[in-house]
Amino acid sequence: MPGEPKRLEHPKSVYLIGFIFKIITLTVMIAVIYQITFSPHGPAVLVPIQKKIAEGQKSAILDEVKKHEEYEKHRHFHNIVEYPQLPENMRPVCYICHSNYPHSKNKKVRALLNMHTQFFVCETCHIEPKKGMDVIYKWYNPYDPNPKGPFFGTSYDPETGNLIEVSDYFSKIAPYFVKGDKYESAIQIQDSALAQDYAKVKDQLTPEQRDNVKKKFHINIKPKGHECKVCHSKKSILEFKKLGFTPNRTVDIQQLNITGLVTKYEKFYIPNLFK
Repeated sequence: MPGEPKRLEHPKSVYLIGFIFKIITLTVMIAVIYQITFSPHGPAVLVPIQKKIAEGQKSAILDEVKKHEEYEKHRHFHNIVEYPQLPENMRPVCYICHSNYPHSKNKKVRALLNMHTQFFVCETCHIEPKKGMDVIYKWYNPYDPNPKGPFFGTSYDPETGNLIEVSDYFSKIAPYFVKGDKYESAIQIQDSALAQDYAKVKDQLTPEQRDNVKKKFHINIKPKGHECKVCHSKKSILEFKKLGFTPNRTVDIQQLNITGLVTKYEKFYIPNLFK
């Protein structure tokens, strides 16, 4: 209307200052809320609730496995290498009781045996064939029903002579039962109904009751694994070519005289180069 004063626009700097002030205010509010709820330097009123939720989500199986792994590390007979681990529910039931380094009794060969866990699942060596069914060996990957490779341990780097590094950390050679054109995996996974039920009640069971349940996990599993020559020979149960091993890698595996190393020598002497 005539005679009314014109509205003046604020300078842009005012909007900028206002925005900065809002950011500062929001930051202070977040800091105050954290100080009150979770900070160890404040009342931490929500920490008890957080701990209670965390305790409810704890896995007895996972805790037991971690304790066992720590125990193995302190025994100092392995060079522990960190690599990606499968989620608990995707791991075989073997890990309910055993660690990544399950062989520990025989000091002479335990490191050699445990080294195989980089390439095999437990059942590969400990499989007990089912009556009326053949056993074949294929690459198994819990994330991929038909892994293509390249797989670790199948070829050498021509420049370094070391095994070629691969991006697939989870594929391992595993046994499958075969009848006709049907394949059945020999691996039992922790997300099975039996494994989950056992995880819930195992702390309530007596040792005898636990052993009875474990027998169900050990169906088609033999306590003692294959002899070395079952794989390390030209008559190997593993079809190296079909599994993707290069010819020179295959020859090295077949001719590796592990049996002689284990049976012929009681002591190994390493020369002292610093005398």
